[in-house]
Amino acid sequence: MFPDCLDLGSFISGSDAVGLLQLIHGSLSCRGEEDFRALFPELNKLLPFDFAHAMLGFHDDEKGAVIAHAANISFPEQWVSEFVSRNYMRESVIVRNNFLNYRPQYWAESLVKFNEKKEVGSLREDFDMRNGYSHGSNPLLAGQHGSMFCFSGPSIEFERRSEKILELIVPHLHLALSGIFRNNQTEKSNIHLSAREKEILNWLKQGKSSWDISVILAISERTVNYHIYNIMGKLDVSNRPQAVAVAARLGLIDIE
Repeated sequence: MFPDCLDLGSFISGSDAVGLLQLIHGSLSCRGEEDFRALFPELNKLLPFDFAHAMLGFHDDEKGAVIAHAANISFPEQWVSEFVSRNYMRESVIVRNNFLNYRPQYWAESLVKFNEKKEVGSLREDFDMRNGYSHGSNPLLAGQHGSMFCFSGPSIEFERRSEKILELIVPHLHLALSGIFRNNQTEKSNIHLSAREKEILNWLKQGKSSWDISVILAISERTVNYHIYNIMGKLDVSNRPQAVAVAARLGLIDIE
């Protein structure tokens, strides 16, 4: 069950091993996002963190990180919104590094090594998320998505034990999240969007704001926001970039 068993004794205690086995069993038993989210309080007993976030995606040389599905466990919603709206998925060296290498990253170390832009770090400081760990798993097959799991909080310090725990549990979290994503995609295959909703999504894809779209379509900004709210509900997403990505992947709007 555990790789490199001879090396584990230096970092993982007997109680850690029991906790990891329970988490692995829980990951294998996941039937939906509620089950998936329930894994993180248990993981928190092994790994100190205040904030956690999980996502599936891949790296694109032109667009940066392209996120297909995200499960925000406990990151501040305002931070997530700011991070996405400012296009920091493209700017963040931590995100880029994850989807290129899929190795454990201690944020402070990566930021010094790769010299991340000051404004990206400033946003983390604003929300007391100065440091943390990230780790992801490679897609098992071509065409599938890789993953990224982020853990942040003032109490997180560089620790070989933490890296070992992430190396052992992240592949199982990846499989659980991938299974939820596939189930969601199957459920969404029968989604119907109106002509107006598709029209608005196409303008969102081009980076237009609600106000821009209201002018283009000669309707009120409130009506535009109402349509966007309905779109996100139908696609079961939490923000506009996700709505565009999911709609394109389902063939509801053109990618180009």
